[in-house]
Amino acid sequence: MYKEKTVLQALMGLDIGGAETHVIELSIELKKRGYRVIVASNGGDYEDVLKNAGVETVKVPLHTKNPAAVIKSLIILNDLIKKENIKLVHAHARIPAFLLSLLKKKHGFDMITTAHFTFHVNLLLKYLTQWGDRVFVVSDDIRNYLKNIYSIPDGRIYGTINGINLDKFKPTNNLERRGILHVSRLDDDTSLVAEKLIEYGRAHDNILITIVGDGSQLNNLKKQAAGLNNVVFAGRVLNVGEYLDKAQIFVGVSRAALEAMCYNMPVIIAGNFGYMGILDESKLELAEFNNFTARNTNLVTYEDLERDIDFLLKNDQDCRWEREYVKNNYSVEIMVDKYEEVYKLYLGE
Repeated sequence: MYKEKTVLQALMGLDIGGAETHVIELSIELKKRGYRVIVASNGGDYEDVLKNAGVETVKVPLHTKNPAAVIKSLIILNDLIKKENIKLVHAHARIPAFLLSLLKKKHGFDMITTAHFTFHVNLLLKYLTQWGDRVFVVSDDIRNYLKNIYSIPDGRIYGTINGINLDKFKPTNNLERRGILHVSRLDDDTSLVAEKLIEYGRAHDNILITIVGDGSQLNNLKKQAAGLNNVVFAGRVLNVGEYLDKAQIFVGVSRAALEAMCYNMPVIIAGNFGYMGILDESKLELAEFNNFTARNTNLVTYEDLERDIDFLLKNDQDCRWEREYVKNNYSVEIMVDKYEEVYKLYLGE
């Protein structure tokens, strides 16, 4: 039975991030449904979470294009696929997908991929990017990107979602919510909102601002916030729900925004890709289209962010619809149902 229902999930690493959480929730739910799941990655913070759920992990340096690491990865993957007689692999980033594509013809397995983001493209990267037999996308704007840039026919593209674990993200009876929470990787291309929030904190020293996340820009952001007692950097954390349960307003994008919605709190959709402002039901169609990232909207400005935060601090919002919306549209179970429909095409019932 295991050999027939084994799925190899391959991604760059298991540190904190949206794509990583996607794979973790997918793998754990698949395990509950009777699959044998093996996760190949460079490891990271979430590795123990998978192991505790009975999901097997294999250390493979899939996080880098370094030639020595590439050769090592190919050797480990080749031996793993041969030993376990793996018939279905599921890649979640460009490096894992490319390396697995090199082994595909030799071993005869089927490969699918998930596109979690849109990527920078040049002729070389376009040539090297491999999308497998079928491609999942987490939003319709990524579907359009694959069709327009890579000429992938619509029949090979399947929709999925960022499934949220509502058992993990659920409010307590905390009545003392305060301050603004931002959760994000803090790298060159993802730290713009954190910079704006530091600016807001400087102008409003009575408002607590908590920034959760790690990355190459963390130290620079701390320098920008030097002397501001109301701006707190939590760093890399696994217990994001504890911060969400205490916050009054969330500012951010993507999976983190959906997790915040589980707490029925006001959410401002803002990131490096764009600014959608205060989320309400009238904006859901656009939010679904761009995976709550604000892609293809107006750029973030301090003035817009300050205006919307000030409004939310002064005016109560009825956000009781949010958790029910996530439950009905973005649960882990719905996500895995979508994947399992395709898995069964390869592995049977």
